[in-house]
Amino acid sequence: MDLPQKFKNLRTQKEISVYKLSKDTDISQNYIRRVEKGESQPSVLILEKLLTRLGTTLAEFFNDSSEVMYPSADERELVENYRVLNEEKAAAVLHMVKLMVK
Repeated sequence: MDLPQKFKNLRTQKEISVYKLSKDTDISQNYIRRVEKGESQPSVLILEKLLTRLGTTLAEFFNDSSEVMYPSADERELVENYRVLNEEKAAAVLHMVKLMVK
């Protein structure tokens, strides 16, 4: 699958509109649409910023290997949601988890 289609599929799977992604990342809606149509190639920094908001990393996005062990759906959802938290909320979640496993 090519980058534009894979990116659009990820965004729609996360149920995040182009408008919301644009507002959350300060990247224009027009640019995001051009990336999804294959009309623009984002820099690594811009793609990383977009993917972070979508709860994934560059490595995860480009990994097509089926030999890699993937987390369960619940684990993945937890990680994806953790990544989009601000620093204070992320620290609180981590602290809560640590208390729960003791």
